[in-house]
Amino acid sequence: MMSNVYPEKRNAAGHGATRRGGRAESCRGFSLCLLAVLLLLLAACAGEEEPTTDALPEPTVAAAPTADLPIPPDSDLLVIATDAPLPPFADFDAFGNVVGFNNAVVERIASRAGIEYEFVVTPSDGVLESIASGSARDFDAVMSALLIPDTPPPGIAFTDPYLEVGQVPLVLVDEREIGSAADIRPGMTVGVLADSAGQDAAEALGIAESDLFAAYDKPSQLVQALIDEVVDVVLLDSYIADYFVASFPEQMRIAGGEGATAWIDRRAYGIAVAADDTELLNTLNDALAGLREEGVLNELTVTWLTAESDPAAAVDPGESRVGTPATELFIGVVGQFSDMDPASLTIDFISWEIKTNTMSGLYRFNPDNELEPLLAAALPSVSEDKLEYTIPLRTGLRFPNGSEFTADDVKWSLNRAAGLGNFLVNTYLKDSNADNFADEDAVQVLDPATVKIILKEPTGYFPVILAAPPFFPISRDCYSDAGDPGSTCGGIGPYTIVNWALNDRMRLRANPDWPGEPKPAFENITVKFFGDAPAMRRSLTEFRSVDLAWTGLPFADFMELTAQDGDGDGQPDYVGWQGPHTFKSYIIFEQSAEPWDKERVRQAAALAVDREALAAIFGQARLPLYSPVPDTIPGHTTTMPARDLEQARALLRAEGYTEQEKLIFTLWFVNDGRYSASEEAYAQAIKAQLEETGVFQVELAGAGWDEVRLQISQCGLPAYLLGWPSPGQPTTYLDASSWTDFFVTNTDRVFCSNYESEQMTELVAEARATVEEGPRLELYGRIQTLWAEELPTLPLTQESRRAVSLPTIDGVRVDALGMMHYEWLTKAGE
Repeated sequence: MMSNVYPEKRNAAGHGATRRGGRAESCRGFSLCLLAVLLLLLAACAGEEEPTTDALPEPTVAAAPTADLPIPPDSDLLVIATDAPLPPFADFDAFGNVVGFNNAVVERIASRAGIEYEFVVTPSDGVLESIASGSARDFDAVMSALLIPDTPPPGIAFTDPYLEVGQVPLVLVDEREIGSAADIRPGMTVGVLADSAGQDAAEALGIAESDLFAAYDKPSQLVQALIDEVVDVVLLDSYIADYFVASFPEQMRIAGGEGATAWIDRRAYGIAVAADDTELLNTLNDALAGLREEGVLNELTVTWLTAESDPAAAVDPGESRVGTPATELFIGVVGQFSDMDPASLTIDFISWEIKTNTMSGLYRFNPDNELEPLLAAALPSVSEDKLEYTIPLRTGLRFPNGSEFTADDVKWSLNRAAGLGNFLVNTYLKDSNADNFADEDAVQVLDPATVKIILKEPTGYFPVILAAPPFFPISRDCYSDAGDPGSTCGGIGPYTIVNWALNDRMRLRANPDWPGEPKPAFENITVKFFGDAPAMRRSLTEFRSVDLAWTGLPFADFMELTAQDGDGDGQPDYVGWQGPHTFKSYIIFEQSAEPWDKERVRQAAALAVDREALAAIFGQARLPLYSPVPDTIPGHTTTMPARDLEQARALLRAEGYTEQEKLIFTLWFVNDGRYSASEEAYAQAIKAQLEETGVFQVELAGAGWDEVRLQISQCGLPAYLLGWPSPGQPTTYLDASSWTDFFVTNTDRVFCSNYESEQMTELVAEARATVEEGPRLELYGRIQTLWAEELPTLPLTQESRRAVSLPTIDGVRVDALGMMHYEWLTKAGE
C-alpha cells in the first residue's frame, strides 16, 4: 500500500459485478504462502492497523448479494477473486459492488481486451489453490493487493505489474547537494507522509528519529513544505513524485536518476492466474502494456491512491527555479480575469486576448490587420437590401470536446449570447419588436454548412464584427445555456485550455485541429497572472520564469529594460515590442453653451495645441494624433491642422475675444492615475499652449474618475480631457468606425458634448451601409475631414501597447485591437 490516506469512494464500474462466495463448495481459502505475503503487505499499508491471521470481516452494506450459488463457466467472463474491504485497492459502494483502484484497473483491461469481468468477494483461504487446480478451478484470477513474489506458488503465475512503486527523494530542481538518497546527510530536514512507506524508508536511512524529521498528512502539504524550503528533501511514493514533477517541472525534480534507478525500495503488484492459462496471462499482459504506454495506469494510480483528487491544485508552486523550458512559453500579465464565456458582458484585454487564442470567429484579423475567413469557408454573400449575410462554413472541424462544428452551433451560440444580453450581438442582429434582444430567427440554419444572419440595419463592416469574441461559436455540449464564466471548454482556436488556476495561471496546449495559419510553434503556453508590475518584472529579470512581460508593464520599465546591456556586447539584455496604436487622448467640448457652441472657438483650440510637445511629456510612450482614428488603424486619414497660433488668434478675435477680453474657461482632467501618472503635467502643458495665444485663459481642475464621470453625466463640465478606450479595455471591433461612431452617437447622454451635425449623421449612416471596403474607407476619410472642422472631439495623442521579452523570443505580433496572437510566437535556443 502507498500511504495512510485514501481517496473518496467512486461509483462502481460499468463492466463489473460483485458476488459473495464462490463457484463451488470447495472454495475455502488462500494458501499459507499467499497469507504470509498478504500479512507483510498489510503490515506495510499506510494508516492501517496491524492485521491478524483471522479472515477479513464482512462489511455491512446496503443490498449486498448473499447468495452462494455456483457461477457457470463462461469463456467471455473473467471471474476475479478478491478480498474486501481493503481500501484503496478494493471497497464496497452502497449497493455492494466492488469499487476502488483494482476495479478501475480491471475495467480498463476489460474494455481494451473486449471481455466482461466479475469480482467475487470470498474468504481468503484456498483461492490460489482454486485457480491452480486445473479444470476444477473456481476463479480465473486473484486480485487483491498482491505483491509479486520472486518465486510464485506452484501452479500460479503473475501478470506484469499494474502498479510498481518505490520511495524516491524529491528535491528542489536547483538543489545541487543531493544527487540521490545516499547524499542525505545529518543536518538536512527530511519530510515524509505520516505512517507511510516513506517513513519506513526514512527509518531505514536512520533519520526518522532525528529532530530534523518532519511528517505531513497530505502529499500537497509535503510538497508545499519542499517548495517553501521548510524541508530539504522529501521521501515519497514514486508515482506521486512523478505526478508533482510533471506538474511543476520548474520547481522540483527526483534525485537519483530516471525511473526505478532513483528508487530506495521497490514494490510491484500483479494479478495471479493459473500458470497453465497462458492465453489469459497474455491477454492481461497485452492490455496492461497498452494501458501503461497510454499513461492510463499512471492516471489511475494518482486518482485512486492519493487522498486528494487533484493534489497539484492545493500547491502554490511559486516562481520557476530554472527559467522556462525551451519548448514552452510563459507570458506574464498584470491583473486577472474570471470570465471565459465569450457571451460575457465584460470586456478587457486579458480575457479577450485569451479568448482570441482559445476560440475563433467565422472570420479573423491576422496580425497584419487583414480580414480573412477562419471557421467560415469564404466571405459572406450579402443580400440586395444589405441585411442578410449568407455564410458558408468549413466542414470537418471539431470542438475540443470532440463534437462536430456545424451551422447549428453558430445559431445556438449567437442566440445564447443575445439572450444573455450581450450588447454587441443585440446591437446588430434583427430585433423586430425593438426589445433590445435579437430575434430568435435572426440567425438561420440553411444546411449544416451554411448559416444566414439577418441584421437590424445595413452594416457594411459586419464581417469585422463577426471576428469579435461575443460572436465566437462554441459547443452546446460543453457550455450551459446560462452564463458559464468558469468554463475551460474554449472553442476552435490555436490553443485549448488545459487548466485554469484563478489569479495564478492558465495553461494552454496547441490545438492540432485549428484550421488557421501558422500552426502554433509551442505545444504549451502558460499565461501567469501577477498582482502588480514589480512582481512581473522580477519574474522576467531575476527568476526568468516568464519569457515575455506583457499587459501591465509600465512604460518606464519598458525603457529601462530595453536599454540594459549587462554583458557589454552592444546588444540589449531584453527586447522591446510595440503594437499598433490603440489608445487616444482627446478633449471634449460641451457644444450647447458658450463658448464652445462657436465652431471657430473650437478650431482655435485645435490650432493652438502643439501635439509633438504634448507627446514628449510621455517620453516615447505617446505620439501625436492628427485624426480621431489612430494612425495604425485601417482607414486613418491625417486631417487635423498643424499648430498655427496666428490663425488661432484670428479665429478668436472673429468671435469677439482679444488679449484684453480673454476667453476664460476651466479644463478638467482625471488626476487619479487612470490614464497615466503624468496627467497633471499633461494638462498643465495644454493650458500653457492655449494661453500662448494671449487670448485663452485656462483654469485647471483635477478630480478622480468617479467625480469626473458624475459631472459628465450631469453635463457639468464645459471642457474635459479623457482617453479612449477605457484603461484595460480594447475597442469592441477592428474598424475605423469603432473610434469615431461612439463619439457622434452618444453626444447627449454618455459624453454630454451635445454635438449635433446633420452632415456627420448622413456620412456615418452612409459609411455604415456601404459593404464595399474601398468606398467605405473613402467615406471614413470624409468623416475625419469633417471632424477637423466641427471637432466632436479634439484629438491630441495616441499610444500603443508594449511588451518586453527575453532575447530568445521572436514573432511578437499584436493586431490593431491590441491583441497578441500566440500562434506567431517563437523561441530560439539559449
